[in-house]
Amino acid sequence: MFEKTRKKLTLMYSGMLALILVVVFVGFYWTLAAVIGRNEQMQLESIAEKAIHEWKESQERKLSGRPGEADPNFVGRMDLDFLQQNQVFMLVSNEQMLVKMSPEHNSKFASSFQQEIREHAPGEGRTTRIFLHADGEKKTFAVYRPVVAGEDVQIYLAEDVSRMEQLLHQMKWTLTVIAILLLGLAALIGYWFSGRAMVPIDQSYKRQKDFTTDASHELRTPLSVILSSAEILQEKKESLPAFHQTVLQSMVDEIHRMSRLIDDLLTLARSDVETNQKLSFQPIDLRSLIAEVADRMQIKAVDKEVTVVNQVELDSVHLMGHSDSIRQLFYILLDNAVKYSEQGGKVEIDAVKEGTNKVAYSVRDYRNGIPEEDLPYVFERFYRADKARYRDVEGTGLGLAIAAQIVKMHKGQISVKSSKEQGTLFTVVFPVIQPRGDIRP
Repeated sequence: MFEKTRKKLTLMYSGMLALILVVVFVGFYWTLAAVIGRNEQMQLESIAEKAIHEWKESQERKLSGRPGEADPNFVGRMDLDFLQQNQVFMLVSNEQMLVKMSPEHNSKFASSFQQEIREHAPGEGRTTRIFLHADGEKKTFAVYRPVVAGEDVQIYLAEDVSRMEQLLHQMKWTLTVIAILLLGLAALIGYWFSGRAMVPIDQSYKRQKDFTTDASHELRTPLSVILSSAEILQEKKESLPAFHQTVLQSMVDEIHRMSRLIDDLLTLARSDVETNQKLSFQPIDLRSLIAEVADRMQIKAVDKEVTVVNQVELDSVHLMGHSDSIRQLFYILLDNAVKYSEQGGKVEIDAVKEGTNKVAYSVRDYRNGIPEEDLPYVFERFYRADKARYRDVEGTGLGLAIAAQIVKMHKGQISVKSSKEQGTLFTVVFPVIQPRGDIRP
């Protein structure tokens, strides 16, 4: 139980740390990417202003009619010295014909660059990214198209951002690896700290459990002495006044009730220990075990004229479990059903397969039902639904709590449904084995 709580605490702390790391690292990555992108945009806009200025000056030189510039397709000389080696200038006509390109890039990327521009041209005043491949080399360019008003050409400025893209890619994987390592380290440290934090709780729980066990054992002896004395007095009860006989019988009944309560407390104390320990489970033939419990319960049911109907017909269905505990589980459910049934009522036991590896066993009685508001609490210790109505019914309020503990110990599930029309139905679902040949644990 405490190990499970420890793991939950570690998982919760690790989840919170993981969320913080994701927020911090993702925020850092996107902030870095935004800063790099903004710097690229500002740089492209800066060289775009210079390029537009050079273009306009070349047009003025063309119109001045200088010698050798009579060709209408001739572009005046443009000074592109402001371009760096990783930057590209491209002048395209409205018919998508290349007019001029910076000479540094009239190379293996020129044709692919033109093709990408034609297919993925950005809008005016916008920037896009294109990816070029040539001779096994990959390049990434940020392409900006400035607004050129009143001109019959389009200007594109591009910058090789391959190194920045590679930097961001490496940064992303570096942050991911760091986050995983930090999360793993934090999980280990959190598991250690949660273990330290659970120590006083574990010690307190053990002291309480030991006290319950020791007190139950110690109370058994004086109760046995008192019961023996009362039984001796009962042998002479005919000589006692009627009132004294009533008091004596009440005392004997209360002693028996106290004995049952002590036995139940010891059972719960043992089940708390067994839940955290690995018990020696053996294959159990559930049909035979339930038939045995049902036959024994018939004796008690006769006193209330209650009929116990065993409808379990599943063969070759076995559970790996602790036979005494499973026997006690079904005894508790049947005893509970018989105890609260009306005079002359009926209790039914049934079973149905759920898939290939589960079986659901049910115990139904036809009493008036448990109030709906009490259903979530029936498996809690010392809880008894409708105490005023059932105050004359013997019991300690621990039976269903013990049953739930046994089911939990066997990795099963227990549930209850109840209504005035259908009565009360307890269902236990167990994972089972279907052996072939000899059964071996």
